Parts: sequence; C-alpha cells; structure tokens
Amino acid sequence: MKVSSLKNFIVIVFIIACFLFIHVATVSEIRKLKREKINKIEQLNERQSRIELKMVEQQKLISEERIVKIAKDSLGMILPSDNLETIKISKEQIKRIEKLVKEKYD
Repeated sequence: MKVSSLKNFIVIVFIIACFLFIHVATVSEIRKLKREKINKIEQLNERQSRIELKMVEQQKLISEERIVKIAKDSLGMILPSDNLETIKISKEQIKRIEKLVKEKYD
C-alpha cells in the first residue's frame, strides 16, 4: 500500500512539475514577445518620425517662395506684373503637335 501511494505521489509531483515547467516557459515566451513587440513599435515610431521629417524637408524644398527666389536670384527671371493668361489647347491640337514632332525627329 505504501509503495502504490508513493508511486501515486511521485506521478502527481511529476505531473505538477510538468505543468509548472510549461507555465514558466509560456510566461517567459510571452514576456519575450511583449518586449519584442515594444521594440518593434518603437522602431516603427522612429521610422514614421523620420518619414515625417523628410516630408517636411521636401515641402520646404518645393515651396513656391523658394522656387521663385531661386528663379529670381540664380536664373535672373522676373515675375510678370500682371496675371498670366491661360492658353486653352484642344486634345486634337496636342495630337497634331505630337505627330509633327515625331515626324520631324524620326
């Protein structure tokens, strides 16, 4: 009787130890994955910040004031005093011009 109860006790302790090991391994893996997730989120935020900074830099470079200043200072261009006129060209005219240009350079 003592042998069978000792066997039962050992089996129960072994099962409990297995469950504890599985629990500890699972908790450890969850913590590792959470840290990895936090690191990935930080990397994503950093990349988004860099993208936003580059977009702001691009907007500065293509701003109308900057381009007008460069055109005036470097290229010697001037702004017309009156408003520019709008020229309307039909699609047919564009096609004819394209055809003429192709014929000329072929």
